[in-house]
Amino acid sequence: MDSRVTVPEAIRQLFGIDVASQSQLLKTKADSLVRNKLIKIETEQKVQRKSKYLAPGQMTVLFNALLLNAVFHDPKDVKRIFESKIYRQECAIAVRTMFGESHSLMGIAISNGLASEFADALAGSFDLYQDKLPNPFAILPQLALGKNLNLLHALLAQSAAMAPADNLLLAYLQGDFNKAALMASTMRSDNDAVNQLRRHVEKEIRDAVEFDDLLVQFKNM
Repeated sequence: MDSRVTVPEAIRQLFGIDVASQSQLLKTKADSLVRNKLIKIETEQKVQRKSKYLAPGQMTVLFNALLLNAVFHDPKDVKRIFESKIYRQECAIAVRTMFGESHSLMGIAISNGLASEFADALAGSFDLYQDKLPNPFAILPQLALGKNLNLLHALLAQSAAMAPADNLLLAYLQGDFNKAALMASTMRSDNDAVNQLRRHVEKEIRDAVEFDDLLVQFKNM
């Protein structure tokens, strides 16, 4: 039963990875997803310590969360993908841009067909809580790249070759709102999809600024 499986045991079952010997980083990432309450656990008090197990139904959530974390390194972003349909669709665009027609990225072999299915699932009505995402990775990037790099950063490193709309989206997803705002203000395109993205980013940035201004007003009251 899921409720009797610890997080390291679950990772071993899902990905064939022993986190103790192969990737302590993956265990750290999973723990972060537990702390932000995306992954639900149950605690059992034993004689000398508490034991923590995945709550029922959480194996699939853990699987999908760690796959998404391979691309989006911040656990807060991973949780937001689960909770926000709009943000999830924006991330699907980033995933399509990242994988393109490639069969490898940063030396990691990927299945082009599964990568396309992965992006399609994010863009559609796929249930991240109930169904496992297609796994395009031969080796999880967290295991292959280590703690200092992730796939989104790898894509940003190649951003000079990307279209302006892709750069705008990635700056926004990375939380660099100043850069995104500057790019949005100077972007001109005849493409309706690009203009829709630009308008959405501009609205999100305006909302964030207005919220910050509201906080300042409260502090000054």
